[in-house]
Amino acid sequence: MWTTQNPFLQGPYEPLLNEYVIADLHVEGEIPRELNGALYRTGSNQHFRPLDVDHFHWFDGDGMVHAFRLKDGRASYCNRLVETDGLKVERAAGRALYNGISGHSSVPQQALPEGAPPIKSVAGINVISVGGRVMTMHEVDNFYWELDAHNLRTLGKFDFGDQPGAMLTAHPHTDYRAGEMLFYTHDNEAQTLECFATDMQGQVLSRQRIALPFKPWIHDFIFTENFYVFIFGPIRTRPFAPDLIPMGRSALSFDHEATTRVLLVNRQTGQGRWFGTDASFTLGHYLNAHEAADKIIIDASVTRTLRPGFTGHVEDFYPFPLINEPSPFSNPELHRITIDLSTGQVTDSRIGDFNAEFVRPNETIMGTPQRYGYMAGIHAPGPQTRGFNCLIKHDYLTGNSSFQHLSSGYDMIPGEPIFVPKPGAIAEDDGWIMAVWWDPVRNASEMVIHEARDLDGEPVARIKLDHHVPLGFHGNWIADV
Repeated sequence: MWTTQNPFLQGPYEPLLNEYVIADLHVEGEIPRELNGALYRTGSNQHFRPLDVDHFHWFDGDGMVHAFRLKDGRASYCNRLVETDGLKVERAAGRALYNGISGHSSVPQQALPEGAPPIKSVAGINVISVGGRVMTMHEVDNFYWELDAHNLRTLGKFDFGDQPGAMLTAHPHTDYRAGEMLFYTHDNEAQTLECFATDMQGQVLSRQRIALPFKPWIHDFIFTENFYVFIFGPIRTRPFAPDLIPMGRSALSFDHEATTRVLLVNRQTGQGRWFGTDASFTLGHYLNAHEAADKIIIDASVTRTLRPGFTGHVEDFYPFPLINEPSPFSNPELHRITIDLSTGQVTDSRIGDFNAEFVRPNETIMGTPQRYGYMAGIHAPGPQTRGFNCLIKHDYLTGNSSFQHLSSGYDMIPGEPIFVPKPGAIAEDDGWIMAVWWDPVRNASEMVIHEARDLDGEPVARIKLDHHVPLGFHGNWIADV
């Protein structure tokens, strides 16, 4: 689409031009009748031809939300673009006006209309529920976009108070034991980080602020009973710098002299403690973390730096290569990182012989030790395109992993696995895994419900579309109340 050179505008990544409402989807198998609610999944979906099609980055574009609604054993679907301020400006002009945040471009932006935002937020990283309200977001905004839960129409902006210049996380987490939702904002120009907790309705309970010594790219964090946990790799970002995005330069850069650093922020006092490492890796997403005596144990997806002296365009290779050259980064891997609070030492080790990203646990136990982790991954033989070819369940107790490829050809590509506990569940893995898979034979997608206890077995239900859902990012199951 628009180009034959850029893999992130073709095949499973090709933007979807239509908005659908489908009342009754074809189902193979049987949808559990206990499942009443919707699986929301979002991603980037470029609406107009990019200013520079050959350098368009997967992280850029326009946010599009997809909803698979389940009720009484039946399934419906709809999708809709998020009506951000930037998209409205471009729709009025009838063409793209903005460069992307992550990709670099050979085309500087022209002057924007009066009142237009300086950069265009994608609003396509995640979908969450705050107090029963459905929100989608991007991590350069200081607010979320509220959506109609049923038709996905954009209702307006939602924030947690006036935070000018602050970038609000697209990866909040919930501490179910404390009954708190946890967030952060960071202002890279002021070099400040603010962590805050809310109740389940979104009312702020506490705020903790700390200074940052550099301008990190922060995409996710994790928590334990007493700490917010951040691991900063060598990638930096400055999305609001006037000499970057408007001039066609990526907001991302790579600090080839930096090593990975860890920051713990005390949830009660706000006191920060830094830990240095000799390693160079970028942490994509956290699966979970917990405290064990005088140690913090973190399970996460890690991309190792293979060439620490790399001085090129990080956006050409992260998270997947845009160009067909040897990457300075590894594919994402599952790692366990241990922080020794008594010695200050940080160690990490790889888990498994597979590649893994989009890591998720049973989120009701987050902040405590988990036995199981679920993720999208690459397991031999690898896919022919940029993406994953299986879902993985890893057992941290036995060290065993199980794999679901859904196809004997190893060519179907899954998205993020979402764990949904069964009503009354006691065992940690007593639930379902939901994921959206792309089928290259049909060039169409399906939402598949897997039995979490038997992930490598036959699916419970396959809910099929006649069109593809572009490979995207995150989402959540939001049950009807």
